[in-house]
Amino acid sequence: PNAVAAAARQVPPRSEWHVEPAKVFDNLYYVGSREDSAWAVTTSEGIILVDTTVEYAVESQVAEGLRSFGLDPAQIKYAVVSHAHGDRYFGAKYLQDNFDTRIILSEADWDVIDRSNEPEELKPRKDMVATDGMRLTLGDTTLTLYITPGHTPGTISTLVPLKDGNESH
Repeated sequence: PNAVAAAARQVPPRSEWHVEPAKVFDNLYYVGSREDSAWAVTTSEGIILVDTTVEYAVESQVAEGLRSFGLDPAQIKYAVVSHAHGDRYFGAKYLQDNFDTRIILSEADWDVIDRSNEPEELKPRKDMVATDGMRLTLGDTTLTLYITPGHTPGTISTLVPLKDGNESH
């Protein structure tokens, strides 16, 4: 029944969700859709995503979006999922299955996903658990994750060091 539920999901026409990817800073790219975000942070050792968009857009928006900048989606080492709503995590399973991406959520939001009635085919396998103040380092870049409950029980706010030429933000 879950496969049927996943297959029965209404996928809106591409024209309603597709947007061109954008390079925002030297190390930050928007690869989400019109309504569902995904941000790629490039590092010296690979890519960290913040959010994964939805299952029907992840290949087009994230994988192809990265390729359009000459980046390899197989280099997505981590995906930090900001909160346990489908528009942020439905693309995570695709990333796990196709690129061995490590998926990070807070314990509270892993529990939300586990208890949700969403089709199992849309749920990532439980992987890494974010803790308050956790530092995620990949190559020359360290993101800091804070647990900021409210929108969901375990929402994560992420500080990302940005590069713009010789300036850091």
